[in-house]
Amino acid sequence: MRSSLRRTLLRPHAALVALSLFVGLGIVETRAQTEATSYAGKEVRVLISHPVGGGYDTYARLFARHLSRHLPGNPSIIVQNMPGAAGVVMANYLYGQAPRDGTVIGLGPGSMGTAALFGAAGARFDAREFTWIGSLNSEVAVSVAWHTSPVKKAEDLFTQELIVGAAGATDQSNIYPNAVNRVLGTKFKVVPGYRGSAENALALERGEVAGIGGINFSTIQSMRPDWLRGAQVNILLQLSLERHPELPDVPTVLELARNDADKRVLRLVFAQSQMGRAIFGPPGIAAGRAQLLRSAFQAIVSDPEFLADANKGSIEINQPMRGEDMARLVGTLHSTSPELVKRASEAIAVVGQ
Repeated sequence: MRSSLRRTLLRPHAALVALSLFVGLGIVETRAQTEATSYAGKEVRVLISHPVGGGYDTYARLFARHLSRHLPGNPSIIVQNMPGAAGVVMANYLYGQAPRDGTVIGLGPGSMGTAALFGAAGARFDAREFTWIGSLNSEVAVSVAWHTSPVKKAEDLFTQELIVGAAGATDQSNIYPNAVNRVLGTKFKVVPGYRGSAENALALERGEVAGIGGINFSTIQSMRPDWLRGAQVNILLQLSLERHPELPDVPTVLELARNDADKRVLRLVFAQSQMGRAIFGPPGIAAGRAQLLRSAFQAIVSDPEFLADANKGSIEINQPMRGEDMARLVGTLHSTSPELVKRASEAIAVVGQ
């Protein structure tokens, strides 16, 4: 009887313990869900792959100005330039050192999707593992010559040398003209050493060089619109898979290719231009956080306030790409045959840097 009474008295106590454990687990779960779905009280760093004053800096700061409003909890946003090796320094940091909680992301060139694949110097990352968030622009890079240069159109590149300024060994201003030289037989003479598109543009205006072998058309539109208004440069060639709508009479590299084998190499080299202003984070960001960042990106690129801000600064927003589509593109590029990757790698290789 006494044992039965004890069991009866213990039952409510056990029930209370079970209830408190259930409530406690519920509180922990709710807190975890809240942390995964809110940035309240947090600070988000947006890294920029290039120096202040260039195209990537312009796009990153535009994006950062509107990011907080579209993240739950409205975190504070800190912008930090992390230049070096045309995006490789920033990509290495994101891959190997940055926190993986969605509080550090970066904006850089779409070429980070293929840099390691093509054997870029210093690239220590697997682009397939990045958390791809979105791209603000499908870029069309162009080759330009100053108006005083005898090189006036694409055909002239095959008969006359054009001295072009370039940045580091992995920058498009360097690898693109080298690739076109090797695949198509043009006569770009590449002079490296300039720090990004802003310095490259100044070198052209000062007469230190006669052209730029690879610069995004959107960069010219936002940084040097006077080049277009005053016909100070001749746009020779579009380094892209398709013609820009504002450049209907300028050929693409694919149109100048002599055979299908050359076209396949050029397609692989220039495919990354589809995600030209890439926003991505470290590997391993929790699915909930990654989705918040991707949703914020989608909201930003359709936000009238953001679009008005971009228009005010003559910043082109052309065919933004979703993070999921970027991840698929990177996966597709990495599944290319080793033979084709080898030829593309040899085409873009910069010797002696």
